[in-house]
Amino acid sequence: MNRLITSIIVCLATIAAMAQTADIEVSYNMRSFYANGVEKNNKYHLLANSTFSKFFNPQSEEIDSLTSTPEGLANFKKTQEAVLKAMISQGQITVDKLPRKKVTGYVIKSAQDSTITVYEMLRDEHVYYTEPFSEMVWEIGDSTKNVLGYECIQATTDYHGREWTVWFTPDIPIQDGPWKLRGLPGLILEATTGDGIGFFADGIEQTAKQIRNVYGAEKYEKQNRKDILRARRAMIDNPIGSLTATGSLEGVKIESNELKPKSESFDFLETDYRK
Repeated sequence: MNRLITSIIVCLATIAAMAQTADIEVSYNMRSFYANGVEKNNKYHLLANSTFSKFFNPQSEEIDSLTSTPEGLANFKKTQEAVLKAMISQGQITVDKLPRKKVTGYVIKSAQDSTITVYEMLRDEHVYYTEPFSEMVWEIGDSTKNVLGYECIQATTDYHGREWTVWFTPDIPIQDGPWKLRGLPGLILEATTGDGIGFFADGIEQTAKQIRNVYGAEKYEKQNRKDILRARRAMIDNPIGSLTATGSLEGVKIESNELKPKSESFDFLETDYRK
């Protein structure tokens, strides 16, 4: 019954999202690192208006759209099989060329109820969590710089284990930005941490695009944020052991003192899960 009620709540929330129209679309390059320390870059988009936004990877959303129906899922699997067979016949298998979601996750911010909702995949499990806007507190500085032709002001926050330095522009009075970052009197165009992780806006345009709901939102089950991060950490640090787990967070105890990064340059955007 609780699961049914939760699914109904999620469906109502996503129906509300369908009625939202964006005022602006921003593209960001995210710079982060693999567990072995090698740099990686991923593209994200932010569709936002003054009260609602969605931050997502366009390729992942396209695949979620294609696979949202049984017929679409079957066709997508056929495409994957065809590409894999072609690579095998050529004697070279390159995972990066296989049609798949390289990143998962959607971040929904709603000023109406002052909450951030994050949808994620934990192996094959659909999970989501919410948190209040109040967990992010900013200190605005005096420094300024130009980003994409906009005069930006510096601000900092200590959020879930990382110190973020961002640059926001009051010229675009939307209190939003990449990932979960929000709450300043202007759009955040650049955000970095001391260890090189960052979001960098590389395109901004006005738009009237619909902010679509998360495909299959009813499949996602609510979980605890830190538990999700701990489970992801365990999968990375002990992939063989994680395969023997039940596939569910329920009943799986993960000790925080065992969650030690393989590389000094690698960790999640939030590091407080290890406390």
